[in-house]
Amino acid sequence: MVVMAALSSLLLVLAFPKFSLYPLSLVALVPLIILSFKEPSPRRRFLYGFLAGIVFFSGICYWIYTVMKTFGGLGAVAAGGVFVLFCVTLACYFGLFVWLSGYLWKLSWGPAVIPLLWVSLELARAHLVTGFPWLLLGYAATDFFALARVARWTGVYGLSYLIISINVGLAWLWLRGKNKFPLWFLAAHTTLILAVVLTASRQVYPEDQKVFLVQTQIPQELALEPWDYSSQQPLLERLEQLTLSSIGRQDPPALIIYPEMPAHFYFWDDSFTRPFFESLARRTNSYLVSGIVAFKRDSGRSQPLNSALLLNPTGDFVSQHDKLHLVPFGEYVPLKDWLWFANALTGEVSDFVPGEKIVISPIPGGHLGSLICYEAIFPNLTRQFARDGAEVLVNISNDGWYGSSAARDQHLLMSRMRAIENGRYLLRSTNTGLTAVIRPDGSIAA
Repeated sequence: MVVMAALSSLLLVLAFPKFSLYPLSLVALVPLIILSFKEPSPRRRFLYGFLAGIVFFSGICYWIYTVMKTFGGLGAVAAGGVFVLFCVTLACYFGLFVWLSGYLWKLSWGPAVIPLLWVSLELARAHLVTGFPWLLLGYAATDFFALARVARWTGVYGLSYLIISINVGLAWLWLRGKNKFPLWFLAAHTTLILAVVLTASRQVYPEDQKVFLVQTQIPQELALEPWDYSSQQPLLERLEQLTLSSIGRQDPPALIIYPEMPAHFYFWDDSFTRPFFESLARRTNSYLVSGIVAFKRDSGRSQPLNSALLLNPTGDFVSQHDKLHLVPFGEYVPLKDWLWFANALTGEVSDFVPGEKIVISPIPGGHLGSLICYEAIFPNLTRQFARDGAEVLVNISNDGWYGSSAARDQHLLMSRMRAIENGRYLLRSTNTGLTAVIRPDGSIAA
């Protein structure tokens, strides 16, 4: 049973970046589902599922340890503690799936509900505590255009349902043979998949808006340097040279998108950031988006906000979106009163506060919604941007935290799904990472 649990989770790890063997997702969970049928003990079912979850989350999110140790200022033991806590918490969802599936097998209609159980647990993972919908099962279908378009109506969760249904069907065939396989289950899912695939046609999307995505390649270590003009002058000169030499003056106005950066850029609070960006907007005759640090001032307290700024071609302020969903252990420390290492960690982790509302910004030909880094992994939040009027989605991110790990590829994969779900272009500008123009069908234009 241990081998079956480990096999399922290893196959699932291989289905996602960097391995990206996406077809494995169609069979990866078969051993785990068979285990849920064969293991009579509820306690052992949970433990086997929990083991599978530990292997899966440690396999796809191994980079969390490095981030905590290298950039979180933690020692090896404390960083390991954060990573273990992370894996243990999320592994419980796998444990619950196997535990409850064992009961469902005993009901005549139960196996048809197992896919719904999986999706329900994914929804719980996306919303409970801080929420962490990283690499849900449906992301494995992102590159299969004909099937991925289902997400336009169902979100990534609908794709998760289809993939887990295939796994359940294969497990059912293995356990009970074709003579006992419910034909209605096969017919319903086969008809749905064929209807989607056979009616698919790739659309051609107009690309008539000039956009420049600037990948700044600013070292993470810059976040630790003093923020004054003499210290930052070389950086500002390099950004100015990069922008003016590569982009120049645009007519009609273009859209320039800088990423979220480790450099703080206190637009409203230092003496040089604001004139710098206003000048760039005027000299390029372009709308300019950039990550900045702003402050929420309340009762004499100043609390930092991770924000996305928009200037117009005359350098005037248009809008500012403050990040709503912060990164736990990166931008704030959750449950400070309960975690023994929290006091040590808050000395290194910025204690940001979340924004209060979604801000949609006017640009030529439409409206723009800016997702900041981690926000792009949340389907419901991104959908709300579209509902509030964003015709173009922007994702500014600093993936330098991840180095060259699989996290960069995983983050891009999830951003592509956001474009599919909302039928919007998604313009992704990263400091170091994978910068891309993503079409509404999830394909990469540039």
